[in-house]
Amino acid sequence: MFRVLQFQTSNSKTIFSRNDSIYKPFLHLSRSLTISPLKKQRVFTRHKVSTTETATETDSIGNGRFYYDNVYPLKIGSFDIRHFLVRSNRTRLEEKLKAGKWIPAECEMPYNFNIKGVEPRKKEGGMFVNFVFRVDPAQKKKALEEITQKVQTFLKDKSIVPWFNVRPTEAYLGEPFIEDLSNRYPASRLRVEFQGPDIPIETLYEHFRPYGLIRDISLLPESSKDLPRYAMIQYSKMRSATSAKNCIHGMFVNATRLNIVYDMPLKTNMVYNWMASHPRITVPLIAATVAGITYTIFDPIRVFFITSKTTQRFNIQENRLYQWLRKETIDRLMAFREKSDDNDESFEDLSTWKEREQEESKLRNWLKEPPETFIVLLGPNGSGKSSLINKIIQEKRNKVFIKCDVILNSRDENELVSKLARQVGYFPVFTLMVSLSNLVDGLASATIGQKTVGFSSTTDTEIKKILDALTIALHDIAPESLTKKSWYAHKKSRDYLESPMVESYDSAEIPIVVIDAYMTKDKESHELWDHLAKLAALLVENRVAHVVFVSSNIGIIKHLSRALPNKTFNYAVLSDAPHERAIGLVKRHVHNKNLEGLEAAVGALGGRLTDLKLFINKIRSGQKPNDALQDLVAKAIIDVRKLAFGDDSEDAKTISWSGVQFWKVMKELSSEESLSYDAVKFSPIFNGDDTPIRAMEQAELISITQLTNGRPYTIKPGKPLYQAAFTEIISDGLFAATMELQTAEYLLSIENNKIKKFEDELEKLGSLFVKTDGKWLFGSGHVPEPVEHRVKFLLSLLKKRHIRAEEYQKQIEELKKVVAKGG
Repeated sequence: MFRVLQFQTSNSKTIFSRNDSIYKPFLHLSRSLTISPLKKQRVFTRHKVSTTETATETDSIGNGRFYYDNVYPLKIGSFDIRHFLVRSNRTRLEEKLKAGKWIPAECEMPYNFNIKGVEPRKKEGGMFVNFVFRVDPAQKKKALEEITQKVQTFLKDKSIVPWFNVRPTEAYLGEPFIEDLSNRYPASRLRVEFQGPDIPIETLYEHFRPYGLIRDISLLPESSKDLPRYAMIQYSKMRSATSAKNCIHGMFVNATRLNIVYDMPLKTNMVYNWMASHPRITVPLIAATVAGITYTIFDPIRVFFITSKTTQRFNIQENRLYQWLRKETIDRLMAFREKSDDNDESFEDLSTWKEREQEESKLRNWLKEPPETFIVLLGPNGSGKSSLINKIIQEKRNKVFIKCDVILNSRDENELVSKLARQVGYFPVFTLMVSLSNLVDGLASATIGQKTVGFSSTTDTEIKKILDALTIALHDIAPESLTKKSWYAHKKSRDYLESPMVESYDSAEIPIVVIDAYMTKDKESHELWDHLAKLAALLVENRVAHVVFVSSNIGIIKHLSRALPNKTFNYAVLSDAPHERAIGLVKRHVHNKNLEGLEAAVGALGGRLTDLKLFINKIRSGQKPNDALQDLVAKAIIDVRKLAFGDDSEDAKTISWSGVQFWKVMKELSSEESLSYDAVKFSPIFNGDDTPIRAMEQAELISITQLTNGRPYTIKPGKPLYQAAFTEIISDGLFAATMELQTAEYLLSIENNKIKKFEDELEKLGSLFVKTDGKWLFGSGHVPEPVEHRVKFLLSLLKKRHIRAEEYQKQIEELKKVVAKGG
């Protein structure tokens, strides 16, 4: 597509004026990527020609300019990358012109036609071609039309089709405005500014219509005082606007100069406007779309990663070749090393003794059976529950290990969700979306007056999503025969014959889910427990996976019964090692060492496995048994003092029990292995309130033994080592005297309060008699028998309280003397 333009030189002579412009029809050349019939073209020639005086009197030199369109793609914005796919070298363009690509060869052109240069207009998709020709001044008009027709005929016959545009070709004469403003791009709307009187719409239409179809022409209202005055012309196509701007800019029409610039219209989107004006519909619709995309794209990816983590798909240690190589190399060397050096003996078999082997055997047998109920492993903290279950499932391939204590030890809810997702292999997880969705929900509520159902996301929702994905992954992993049998169980009874009578499955392929530190005593009300219980019930009821709960809280049995009613759980209880077993375990790991006083030290240490490991390490390092015990007791004393009494007075205020209350429990446990829970609860110091006792248990200072029905029964030290620590603390005479003094003062205050209460009641009863004659106010002058009995009862209680108060007062005086002497 080209346009022919002529311009004047400094020594030009005007043959026709601008007002003598004549428009003649020209042909349109179709340029598309597909072969199609050529469309009719039109050319509009503005006969403003110029001449330059030459040596001859008959001929003169005329200067002109062609404007070729469709040389480049239009640059519609800074993001348009099509210009990087074409070359705009000026020299290359001139070579193509002279080679006859866009114009006939100079020898074929009339009037001594000669190309003088090229000016690329890459942003507007075209180029200017400057040329000169020699003709008699009287034949200027005819020569110009002949040159134009020659070029158009050449383009039509050549049929050059660019890849980037399907527009027809046009050719024009005009006076262009050449600029290189970087932020101005072509547009389909033109702003035509008038330097002179306004031009009517009819005249504008006459001049601008030849360049393309016009949608609208609007003039600035006469009442407007904006300057300069202008008109807006909207073309249907951008190429038409670029043609008009390059050819008409600077033209004088009725003594008015036309200055043309592109006007970028404000784009409006009907769909966007409708969505913005109907938020009650669009916001829930967007939420549903986001949820659908998440379900369609991300959920299968998350299930894949969970399956990979559960089956150890990308774990090289599960590879058979790696296992064989390790067995034949590293394991052989390690076995030789263990035989040659006893100090390197591991603790893997420390938790194994005869009684514990029975519990281990039960757990292994339960894991070989189809999933029918929960498996619960109970025991005090440090008794080796996690080590035992890890040993049992070590060889299992499909396993998931959820550590609740690690999950709950999070700074915020987002970290909690991330830790849970990491443990089960849930990826990707967008923890930031929880806060962001809540923010969006709040903004939506303020905007449309209602919450976006399904868009807001909470920690509870994220936990449920993770566990749902885990359920799907485990169902895909589980043996088909087990899950199919579960499906048969849910069918109608008339289809029972279709169910297989004999199950065939590999117990090693049944997934195992271990939930460790479940329902820890300091987090008994956390929402995570309900979610995990529901997950476990779903997996067991559908025979998808074994679920093993590991906990030190016997109360979980009652809690789990609500998730899986009418089922009897398989549970094993681990306890501390008996005295004989503890001594045997220590001797087996510290042989060839100085074992003098070992039995007495182990007896004071107890059978808690974590303490036994520390004890063995100290003996291996060269300490004697008694010295190792004293180190452990000293550390335990520091822990007890800090947890029970606080580091200072400010720290003591944050403790949920008083120092007097713990002193009573500690003093009695120093001489007794266990205490009656109810006896402690209803003692004068606790007065029936077991909240401080439960707080002590949560701090692991004491342990509460419960019956199978969940009722607390006895109180024991948090671990056997604490009993020795309690004895050492009580042996401190000054500290013991101080605590006994505080206890006596506390009990004295209780007695004084009760005495005050009895005295107040007696005073109220005495006020019912007339002071003058001592008569009863109501009725006769005799005291009623019930009142007389009540008075006698109060007097007897008052006497007992006085006796106790006197005893406590004597103790206080004596203890103050002891404290004053420094113990």
